[in-house]
Amino acid sequence: MTAISLRREWPLLLLFTGGIIGIGLVVGLLTEPGGEYIASLKIPDLIPPQWLSTLTWLLLCIAFALAGWRNWLRNSSSLETRLWLSTLILSWWYSPVFYVIRSPLLALAVILLMAAVMIAFIVRCWSRDRISAMLFIPRLLWVGYAAAMTAAIVSMN
Repeated sequence: MTAISLRREWPLLLLFTGGIIGIGLVVGLLTEPGGEYIASLKIPDLIPPQWLSTLTWLLLCIAFALAGWRNWLRNSSSLETRLWLSTLILSWWYSPVFYVIRSPLLALAVILLMAAVMIAFIVRCWSRDRISAMLFIPRLLWVGYAAAMTAAIVSMN
């Protein structure tokens, strides 16, 4: 197992973190919820306030970036890295599908696929890089919560 040196590799970690947060912000701004579409939906009561969602999203993005960075440094062409990238791409698709395409059902499919890929990542990393696997667990819990809220929206509408 290759040792990871934060002292040597911090620029790449900054790139991973900045890229993930930056692209996430762009996707969020381009697909910002609002308008009559959102007002027309019945929403479950368990939706957290915006400030809590934003703070949680930021912390989870940092953990996600750390896991990706660690796997990239170990082997950028590994299955674990490809699973990480797949999760990243799927996470960027959720908002456009829900808010732009206006398909909560398709968004539910995207988020369930994302959760499945995240579970595969955790299982693959558990014996190889437990830190990366553990960094994914809070994000998987949040994705599970978001999937439950999306499923509730689908069933209520």
